[in-house]
Parts: sequence; structure tokens; C-alpha cells
Amino acid sequence: MADINYKTHKPSTGKGLLFLIIPVFFAFIGCFLTVSFESLVLYGIGQIFLAVFFFQCFILLHECGHLSFFKSKVLNKLTGHLMAFITIIPFQSWVLIHNLHHKWTGYRDKDPTTEGTVAPKFNGVLKSLINVSWLLYIPLFTVGYRLGNYWNVGKLKKHLQDRKLPLVYLNMFIQLLVYFILIFFFHKWIFQFILPAYILSLMISDLFILSQHSHIEIPIADDKNVKPKRFSEQVQYTRSVTFFKGIGKLFFFNFNLHEAHHANPSLPAYHLDEVDIKTANTVSFMSYLKDAKSLKGTEFIFTTSDKKIGDKKIDIKSNK
Repeated sequence: MADINYKTHKPSTGKGLLFLIIPVFFAFIGCFLTVSFESLVLYGIGQIFLAVFFFQCFILLHECGHLSFFKSKVLNKLTGHLMAFITIIPFQSWVLIHNLHHKWTGYRDKDPTTEGTVAPKFNGVLKSLINVSWLLYIPLFTVGYRLGNYWNVGKLKKHLQDRKLPLVYLNMFIQLLVYFILIFFFHKWIFQFILPAYILSLMISDLFILSQHSHIEIPIADDKNVKPKRFSEQVQYTRSVTFFKGIGKLFFFNFNLHEAHHANPSLPAYHLDEVDIKTANTVSFMSYLKDAKSLKGTEFIFTTSDKKIGDKKIDIKSNK
């Protein structure tokens, strides 16, 4: 792995604002096509543009939560709260739980975002629901991931310090109140123009989020007194998916380069494609999708096997 010069790869407000042009473009085109024509085809295209916009907002929430997208900490937090509101995730709980994810990646039962995958107990109905949802691209996992990690009061109490909970609860209450007001006054507009695109964005998120750590052999700490692994040691427990040149950076802000991100979590997303890193878990997106979808949902998400996900390994540098 090449050393990163953090002085030349530091957060830049100018670069951050420049990248914001992309989601603004998708939002504008999506809204225009969705509401301006009485055409089902153009409506559908508009919803796809809006779905990409919603997923980009989720990525920006992730980046601003690391305080690494802009140079200004205040601008990161303000933008993070806005993106969190758009994606229906409380910013305060996101930051705290996601920081714990980066702390404990490498121990599946200590990472709050993966602890539920350890020895799950399925009844027949739940197992079938998971497998059918994965087969049909129903975003069951992403819905559970967001609700179970960032809106789950029990999990927040378990993992967060008591002194931080009041602000988390206040953030959740304010967002829920605003959502209720908006739905009360604009429910017809929201259900017709916003909800389909948001659901489609969850389907996109399902594929990306599950690509990052699923079906990778990750140790379980049990009751052992373990220390967090160094960021460089976490790379083997993550997966990157790659695209044709430029697509990952322009459409997904390098969110697909998850190995580079875990090795350098404070590095701005727009510099991740400059990290020289290669592991057996780096695969093309289509190879990942083909192999992951060949498995049942319960197999892919909750187990590992000798079957490698992705049959074509691509160096991250090929994205540049």
C-alpha cells in the first residue's frame, strides 16, 4: 500500500462543493422529468435519476460523518444533517455507530453493524423472506440496516455512552416531527413523486452495502479481551467493487472502494482512487453481483464458504 501524503490529500471545501454539483444535477433532472410530462416512460427515467440522487445523499452522509468531505467541520456537520434528513437516517446516531464500526471492523460480534449476523436464529418464514428478498432485489437488508442500527433505541443504549444519548434522541425526535408534518401536508406529492425513487435507492444501497463486508471470513471475539485492529489490518475484512474508469468516482464518489476507505477512513472520498491497494477481495461489480446473487440471501449475508465472490480481480488503480 502506497503511503498517503495527508497534506496534499486533505479535505478541500472547493472540491467538496464541486462534487455537490453532481447530486444537484441528478435531483434537478429527476424532478423535471418526474413532474413535467404526462409520460410514464419519462416519469420512470426521472425516478431513476432521483434514486441515484438519494443514494448519493447517503454516500455524502457517510463522508460528512467522517468530517472529511469539506475542510470546514461546521460545513461537514451541516451538510451531514441535511443528507441524513434526506436519507431518513439520524445524523447523530449515524456518526456514533459508524465510528464504532470502524473501530471494531475485524470482529463480527463487536462491530454493532454486523453483530446481528453472528449465529442468527431463523424460523422458516424469516429464512424464506430473506432469500426471496435477495433474489428479487427487495431491499430488506438495507431497511433493517438503517432501522436496526440508527433508529434502534435498544442498540443505541447498548453501544453508546449515556451522556451522548440525549442529543441522539433529540435528533431523532426532530427528524420524526418534520417527517410527520411533511407527510401530513404533502402526502400525495410525496407518495407519488418521492417514495418510488426512494425505494429504488434502497435497492441500489442493498447491493453496495452488502458488497462491503458480506461473505468474508471475519473473526468472532466471543468473550475474549481483544483490542481494535489497526486500520491497515481491517482491509482483509472488506471488499471493493470496481467499475469502468470514472464511473465509481463520478456516480458513487468512490464509495465502492471500501478497502481503501477502511485503510484510510479520514481520507476524503475524492482521493480514494489514488490509494494503491490490492487484495483478493477487490472484484468487478458485475462479477460480485453474479456470484453474490448465485447464493441464497441467508448464505451470502450470514455465512462464508470456500466460494470466492467475484472471479475477476481488478486492481483499484485501474479505476484511475
